[in-house]
Amino acid sequence: MQEEFFYTDNKNIFSDNLFLESDEANHISRVLRKSIGELIWVVNGSGVAIKSEITKIDKSKIECKIISTHLNCNEAELEITLAFALLKNPSRVDFIIEKCTELGGFSFQPFISNRTISKNDKIKRWQQIALSSMKQSSRCRLPLIKNCIDYNELISTSENFDLKIIPHEKTDQLKNINELFLSSKNYKKILIAIGPEGGFTDNEIESAVKNNFKTISLGLRRLRSETAAITAVAKIIK
Repeated sequence: MQEEFFYTDNKNIFSDNLFLESDEANHISRVLRKSIGELIWVVNGSGVAIKSEITKIDKSKIECKIISTHLNCNEAELEITLAFALLKNPSRVDFIIEKCTELGGFSFQPFISNRTISKNDKIKRWQQIALSSMKQSSRCRLPLIKNCIDYNELISTSENFDLKIIPHEKTDQLKNINELFLSSKNYKKILIAIGPEGGFTDNEIESAVKNNFKTISLGLRRLRSETAAITAVAKIIK
């Protein structure tokens, strides 16, 4: 399904009708110039896409009749949580959020590690970027941007994942992600941890391995953090 999607909160969705407000309503009526009777797709960010017919257009509100509902349209089978160290250049984090949402990422977990330079997170901004990217890529589930945590907390609270991956250029395990997947078909929840500009320390890698993280190689070349994040997600997403 490659339709343009629009977003509305669950509180605006009822048994047989829904409405859109503010920027979404303005975009539909003034930019796209949709008219009464036209069909649009509306998503709630929780996995539901709704085929709807426009029944009323106001300056700041669009009302629609629900035609049909569809679950998990264009969503990946795997639930990938991308954990990333805060980067010095905030635009690079924006890029990670945008592209990994397009690829199908399930949630994002920012963290602070030993070599993290920036200590400033921008949760509200990143959530808005994820929302725009969700709509652009015709997804119906909005990835959650979690509150920033310490690296040690990330490692120690990761027991609920079926597979935990940490790309590292110094790894002795020259396994790629596809080889990991050949060993099991039961993976559902996957955690990928991406380090900061200076990479992970040896102690951080050792701690991750002790907590059942699999170190992998993303290739022969040393990648920027944002490139590593996008490459790792792209290699395993379905």
